[in-house]
Amino acid sequence: MRKPIKVFLFGVEGTGWALDADVATTLRSLTGLSGLVSLAPLKDADVVHSVWEEPLLSLDPAVLKGKRIICHACNDVMRLHEGAWMLFARQTIGLWVGQAQMAVRDLKALGLRTAYIPYSVDTEIFTPSLAGNESAAALRHRLGVPPERFVISNFMRDSSAQDLARPKEQKAPELFLEIVKALWQRNAPIHVLLAGPRRHWLKDRLREAGIGFTFIGKEITGDDNRVNILPPQTINQLYHISDLHLVTSRWEGGPRAVLEAAATRTAVFSTRVGIAPDILEPECIFETYDDAVIRIEDLIKSGRPHPAIEEHLGKVVRFHTPEANIPLLRDLYETIDSIPSFRGDERDPGGAAPGRKKKAGSLNHCLSRVAPVLGRLILKKPPAMTISLWHEFHKPPYGGGNQFMLALKAAMTRRGLKVVVNKLTRDVDVHICNSAWFDTELFSAKSKEFPVRMIHRIDGPVTFYRGEGADEDDRIFSLNNKLASATVFQSAFSCLKSAELGYNAVSPVIIHNAVDETLFYPAARVPFSSTGKIRLISSAWSDNPRKGGPFYKWLDENLDWDRFEYTFVGRVKQRFTHIDHIEAQGSKALADLLRRHDIYITASRHEPCSNALLEALACGLPALYRNDGGNPELVGYGGLPFTDERDVLPQLDRLVAGYDAFQSMISIRSMDEIAGRYIELADKMMRR
Repeated sequence: MRKPIKVFLFGVEGTGWALDADVATTLRSLTGLSGLVSLAPLKDADVVHSVWEEPLLSLDPAVLKGKRIICHACNDVMRLHEGAWMLFARQTIGLWVGQAQMAVRDLKALGLRTAYIPYSVDTEIFTPSLAGNESAAALRHRLGVPPERFVISNFMRDSSAQDLARPKEQKAPELFLEIVKALWQRNAPIHVLLAGPRRHWLKDRLREAGIGFTFIGKEITGDDNRVNILPPQTINQLYHISDLHLVTSRWEGGPRAVLEAAATRTAVFSTRVGIAPDILEPECIFETYDDAVIRIEDLIKSGRPHPAIEEHLGKVVRFHTPEANIPLLRDLYETIDSIPSFRGDERDPGGAAPGRKKKAGSLNHCLSRVAPVLGRLILKKPPAMTISLWHEFHKPPYGGGNQFMLALKAAMTRRGLKVVVNKLTRDVDVHICNSAWFDTELFSAKSKEFPVRMIHRIDGPVTFYRGEGADEDDRIFSLNNKLASATVFQSAFSCLKSAELGYNAVSPVIIHNAVDETLFYPAARVPFSSTGKIRLISSAWSDNPRKGGPFYKWLDENLDWDRFEYTFVGRVKQRFTHIDHIEAQGSKALADLLRRHDIYITASRHEPCSNALLEALACGLPALYRNDGGNPELVGYGGLPFTDERDVLPQLDRLVAGYDAFQSMISIRSMDEIAGRYIELADKMMRR
């Protein structure tokens, strides 16, 4: 008979929040595998089972050697791939646990070994009825929640940990605010119930808007992360005095709030994130702020609990408890031998490309290990990292890739790095190479002289956005597999489509593009007015029909020109009657033009990460975009999608009607932040 498998359960955050709940429920499930597994300390474990990747991937590889590594995908899978930690994830983690169907789909698409074990909730804490003798009405009275109001609750962190005056991008509190503002302005009898830490941004905005709310916690000016995390039993009570729990996240692994609300028979509406589609009925998932407003108004007017709450509770009881996960975990651990053990030599500490590692014991290898230590002893301050950017640079105006590489060079220089161009020498720490748009022959030849660390920046696949180019994709990924130490995809779309075509990139990470914020910014833009003509604008460097030229021609023939005026900037094959077509502009002139318009329209197909779209968003223009390529992940809630001629005009009308709300929800990352992520990735490559 086989001895029990010794398991080290890992990943406690220590705050009592979501990750700690995941550890607790996973522990309950593992406890149900008596005789098959036993818990053990790390040094004795056969298996390391972690509920999140970041602390796992920061461990010394030596302590994991010989063990089988299991890790939960605790966040949206494609968002996980935005972290520099993921540089070594494929080499370390033998099995990923997908906790939502969406996660399983993406993990499998990326070619990662996957098991489905859904998020679970402790139904002994989160209960369908309120425990104790106190009624919901009495509890409302005690907590100061108005009895006659429709209570909309939310228990997420809404403020950035780095700056409490800024909204937390993931949780999209701007969307929550715009929904409740619209309801308030329509005289809906709502009251907001908030709990949890870092609620500073939303509380301030609710006060500014004059919207009534109750905050359960201590009012603290600074960071209250260790103060205002409430016991789960208290959160359970708060669900029971809520008429609706509202989740507005841009992305999630969970959110656990969906599980908890469902377990307490609380109506819950959510964006389409994480486990929400697995549990919630379709009518409880919304796509835009105005969509949510209509659904909530209908629920308020009905005067009854939402009919889906029983269905939600039933799904939780059947599929999302620790007990429900015991058979799934049993299947996993009974086949544990199929998961490869971590050998400990998969990671290349020097960062050299695969197949070109330094030989242990060689003089160069020894010097490479000793030199950093000697450098720290000799120098008071370590020298700035040297980055070489490989690209065929052109003076603007030129294509989006050229614009990005110029902006990246400027941002890295501002951060104090030494940046060189198309230079391969021993003093360069990391090379950032742009797809195949550089001297690949020179780079390949030089890289044979000594090991190099190469970040390979890839868009495409070319096959999709040009309509042809399989040979080009083959050349790009051949270069990637031979020379890259890490791959940066410019969007989740690009990463997934490349995998779909069978291309296996080296250590993929996702980093979106960004624009030069010294040129593209919203300040000083011409104010929007719905009483005058609404000013539309599009731009493109290429005249490839997939950039949208035929569609812009259709708009030229079908828009109401008494309501709109339209400018197209750049290259296009079509001739327009009403649209004002002007030639491509330099960045400063284009930014000035964008700030004099109201709405940006892009009809491009299969665009991986449009710089033109980012430039418009950075200038404060909500976008009407073709629901294709990387466009949806760039725009988020800051605009509306369309499919074709059948829905573009109604969507434009919606965007105009909710203009201020859509504009307030534009959220893009600065060039400084994106440069920082490249630097972090380069730094990880050097340190490991």
